[in-house]
Amino acid sequence: MSSPTRLRTVLVTGSARRLGRDMALALARAGWQVAVHYRDSHDDAMQTVAECAAISGDSAAFDADFFDEESVRSLVPRVVGHFGRIDAVVNNASLFEHDDAQSFSYVALEAHLRSNTGAPILLSQALHAHVQERVAAGEESAHGAVVNVLDQKLWNQNPDFLSYTLSKAALEAANTMLALALAPRVRVVGVAPGLTLTSHML
Repeated sequence: MSSPTRLRTVLVTGSARRLGRDMALALARAGWQVAVHYRDSHDDAMQTVAECAAISGDSAAFDADFFDEESVRSLVPRVVGHFGRIDAVVNNASLFEHDDAQSFSYVALEAHLRSNTGAPILLSQALHAHVQERVAAGEESAHGAVVNVLDQKLWNQNPDFLSYTLSKAALEAANTMLALALAPRVRVVGVAPGLTLTSHML
């Protein structure tokens, strides 16, 4: 008799609400166990968890502040502690605050780079380390995947949201470098959705 297929686990960052929530639910419908990341939206995260669990059988919420490096570094180990493994990360969470050439500051740029570029790199690094540990433990078929959510603004530029756009441009460059560095065990891809939400400035 063959052993039962083990469910795959995915961490979706920023999945308490909006686009991240829809991604989490879609992955649950595809048979994944979903780790729902949030920063402040606890109640929304628990609602997403409940809906994912009703579909795929298990889900859990994990808070992490992406401005804090140690908080980011602890996230994948916490997910592994709950589910026993992690197979994929969807880097969806983003800081999206307005600035432009006139209002740009180091503070704004650093905040966007921490959240939108640094955190996805650290989570990709952590997934790769976890997959390598599984290989070392004898799971020779262990592989992982990272999906970095970019932005159509990179190919349709305008002068607003300067720091945000720069952080996504840095993530797009990191996407290629990570794909090369983490192969062949971890596949890294980027997706750049078109307009999906109305700006909070409207």
